[in-house]
Formats: sequence, structure tokens, C-alpha cells
Amino acid sequence: MNLFLLGGALAFTFFLGWIVRSRELANHKRKVFTLETEMVANHAEILNLQKEKVDLEKKLKSLSIPVIPLSAQKDEKPSEAKRVASQASSVQKHS
Repeated sequence: MNLFLLGGALAFTFFLGWIVRSRELANHKRKVFTLETEMVANHAEILNLQKEKVDLEKKLKSLSIPVIPLSAQKDEKPSEAKRVASQASSVQKHS
């Protein structure tokens, strides 16, 4: 067997393997980049939703909506419903 032919075949297979591996690495880097970009976008969306939630909670705390029961429950007496309504209005005045 010719030593130069063996060396050339070895160099060719090394070069071919290097090309295949560099393409695989490029594909993996591209996939990692797209996944990282997607994760950053998802995290930004989550942060925006949390900010909206906090804003809505602040807005709900600032609103003063009186709660008055329309009628007594089955187990309650009418006088108890009036007592609950008066307590709700007194609590509303203090806050």
C-alpha cells in the first residue's frame, strides 16, 4: 500500500469530518440562539403581565364600591341583614 495514498485518505477524511462537525455546530448555535430569543420574549411577556396585574390590583384597592346585600339569606333574619349593611357602610366611611 502506498504511504502517500494512505496519508491523503487520512487528510481527506479529517477534512470531511471537520466540515460535517462545523455544520453541526453552526446548526446547534442557531437553534440555541432562537431558543434564547424565544425565552427572552416569553420572560418579557410574563413581566408585562405581572405589571398589568399589579396595576389592576392597585386600581381595585383605590376604588370604593359599597357592598350592600339585596336581601337576607335563607338562614338570616331581616334585622341581621340590616346590621350587616350598616357595618359595611361604616367600614366604607372609615377607609
